[in-house]
Amino acid sequence: MRGESEARRRRLLEELKGLFGPAFGPALEAYGRSFAERISEDEGFRAEIRDRFERGRALGGFPELSSLLAGMTREEEDEFFETGWTRLVLPPSAPSENPWDRAPWLGDREAYREDLYSGLAFAFTDLRSFAREWLEELLRVGYYGMEESLGLPIRQQAGTLSPTPESLPLYGESYPVRLEGTRQTVWLGLDGPRSETGQYREVTVSEEPLRTDGAIFAALAVLEGRSIDLSRLRKILPELVPSCGESVWDRWTDLASEESKAELLRSLRHHQTLDYVLLLLRYHRPGFDALPLEERAGLLAEACAHLNDSLEALRKFMAFVEYGVPGRGAVPVARTIARDIKAAVLKDVEGLTYRQIGERLGIPPPADFGYKGDHASVRKMVGRGRKFFRAALGEEGYASHVEAMKEEARRRHAMSATEREAEDLAEAFGIPYEDALRRIEERGRKREEESGPA
Repeated sequence: MRGESEARRRRLLEELKGLFGPAFGPALEAYGRSFAERISEDEGFRAEIRDRFERGRALGGFPELSSLLAGMTREEEDEFFETGWTRLVLPPSAPSENPWDRAPWLGDREAYREDLYSGLAFAFTDLRSFAREWLEELLRVGYYGMEESLGLPIRQQAGTLSPTPESLPLYGESYPVRLEGTRQTVWLGLDGPRSETGQYREVTVSEEPLRTDGAIFAALAVLEGRSIDLSRLRKILPELVPSCGESVWDRWTDLASEESKAELLRSLRHHQTLDYVLLLLRYHRPGFDALPLEERAGLLAEACAHLNDSLEALRKFMAFVEYGVPGRGAVPVARTIARDIKAAVLKDVEGLTYRQIGERLGIPPPADFGYKGDHASVRKMVGRGRKFFRAALGEEGYASHVEAMKEEARRRHAMSATEREAEDLAEAFGIPYEDALRRIEERGRKREEESGPA
């Protein structure tokens, strides 16, 4: 019906409404293509519609539809009543354009992917669009990781840009070799480039993971990982390492009920990161749960150490790209700002003097403080902290936030020590306050029973 006037299209729509029945319009508006699909699947209903049309046409009805169908074969008319009518009343579906449908690839998917893996940054001015190209590719490829039947890590084929292990494992001229005395695997490719002197195909060695695996691995590390205090982790890790079928969270919640462990767990905070690292180890090291406890704990701790290093390296890289200075790296200002913010809070919320703030923050008073009474360093810190607050929240917003902090302090001071401890436990572990309070009270009763009468 391309080229038909809008007026004729409206007349055709009115005739279709009459043909399909009074519910046609509302149903089409509410369900769109899903309603059209149901009609296409209902052969009995289509036969009824076809009969209704034939009888109406014989009496001179449905003039626009009759004109449209004039000259059509029986098969073409059948197709119209099955799905063809949707072209009259439904907007055309937006074509799903794949990135390789654009110029210069014009539908050549493999040429597009070869260019993408070779490097396409030069062709983009918008980083977000470039990131989307890669994210969609990672979604298409997925994570390979291990060859399921052999339990061997998949490796990138040496000398190729292939994003997927099309000839790995063992489907082509590539074979895995486990290095003696280690868990490391390399892949020998027997169909490498030809030797310039001997003209035979050289043997290539691949020990690099798939680039797409590396990208997905890194993305998950950033999304799931949090920096963990390794010294504190090692103190409790042997008790946190779960058995087969357990998670770190299972062990964490059990230990949280022990007073001697609760504070240490609260300081660690990120059990989610430990469960993520555990998932990695269990996937990449079949038989992990059967290892001795000491070895499992060591692997978890070392993996967390590497994760810490990776997160810190990425943070520095991103910080330098954003505001770093050549030769100096990214100048850290967050710590200084945090101290200024803390000084402002101590002054405006707790009402401390400049000297008291200096003592709290470890800033000694100046030599002339005794007769001048001015702690200039702290006074400037408070001023800078207020300035940061006002830049973020506005004058009224900062004043409102100060009052909210004061109210929170009054509320907490009015609570008993047990109630505060229960609230801290509930916030730290994401459990209902009532459950946390019950645990604290049970722990207190247990201590009294163990201590016996005075």
